[in-house]
Amino acid sequence: MIDIEFLYYDKTTCKRCISTNKSIKSTLKELKKSIKYANAKINLKEKKLPESKIYLSPSILINGKDVEKLLNKNSKLKSNACSDCCHLTNKPVVNCRTFNYKGKNYDYMPKEMVMDAVNSVLRTSKFIHS
Repeated sequence: MIDIEFLYYDKTTCKRCISTNKSIKSTLKELKKSIKYANAKINLKEKKLPESKIYLSPSILINGKDVEKLLNKNSKLKSNACSDCCHLTNKPVVNCRTFNYKGKNYDYMPKEMVMDAVNSVLRTSKFIHS
């Protein structure tokens, strides 16, 4: 079983959360055959974060490990101002999570990053046939 948990603050207004959610959905759709071949099962959970944890939004955990840490053990949690969440919370400054993937910075988790992480878990787990 591969547990994937999507942590978000708002999936209807925040462009970062919406884009990260799309990355998850398209990754799982694209990797459907690989997942089936590996005889793996995916358990996708979504969890709305409280305002006090908004700096973690959006995040994806695979088997309890942060995707960015799975791909780069030296990565540090980064954030910047998110205008969508400023409007949602009625606060002048709200920082939401950002990502670095292959030397480029993103305000959301790109599909390729999610794919790399899922493929990494598939390759290093007991699911792959010998």
